[in-house]
Amino acid sequence: MPPSLIENLIRFDQILKDNEGNDVMDLSKYTFLAPPTLLPVLQYMELHDINQYIPNSSTRSYLEKVLGREKCTDTTIPLKKLKTFNFTDYFQVADRIELYLSDLTDEIISLIPLSLDFAGMNILLYELLTNIYKHSKCDNAYVLCQRYPNIQLADVCIIDDGISIPGSLEETGEFFDEDAEAIFSAINGTSSDKEDYGLHGRGLNTSAAITSLGFREEMLISSREGTCTIDENGIKLYKNVPYIQGTFISLRVNTNKIRNIHEYTKKRKYNKNE
Repeated sequence: MPPSLIENLIRFDQILKDNEGNDVMDLSKYTFLAPPTLLPVLQYMELHDINQYIPNSSTRSYLEKVLGREKCTDTTIPLKKLKTFNFTDYFQVADRIELYLSDLTDEIISLIPLSLDFAGMNILLYELLTNIYKHSKCDNAYVLCQRYPNIQLADVCIIDDGISIPGSLEETGEFFDEDAEAIFSAINGTSSDKEDYGLHGRGLNTSAAITSLGFREEMLISSREGTCTIDENGIKLYKNVPYIQGTFISLRVNTNKIRNIHEYTKKRKYNKNE
């Protein structure tokens, strides 16, 4: 089994500590770098103008595939930057975004050749990507995916450099003592919608339900100084985690067939899993 999603984030934190003050990212001691670790590393490098890295010999080829410098195998979807749109008129741009996301979700699903539940994955990806356009106000957003064929699992990771989930809620007058509490509230349905963007989505509540209860896997949401993980037992909050500029979402899916996808699109109340 690959490391749990929170273990991957802890590894990212260790990489940052190893490279504090470096102008080259030294990854030489890491023999395995899954997307839930690698994607925030790549964002950190971009934000801090770090253009070079030192890989471990066992990860060199993988990193080159992720960055599009070598041809990928059918287990890796290389780093994909989301298209940007001019939001001068939300109503005119909404249809274009929805068409783009429809094509993008189909592309991602087709490149993860597991026997996935197509409807569940389609809704899941669309919900998460729509949230970026509705709320993040980001300059850059990326998607990175990896499948593990021997255990029939896939990691799907999305990151943006926007205003963050806590920041988005603060703009509407919602304030929390801890960033993790803001994420927990957003998962439970607190919305930062301030106007009609013309984009249709059910938010993090549905995404969490499909991942944790439909696929019975886990989801990690990290934003600013807070992190939450969601599984079928509930939500766990973390405070001592690395800072994420914007929002990082990592989800793990499997070949489970979701019998009634609409059951997971209903709003539900999540409890904290202590």
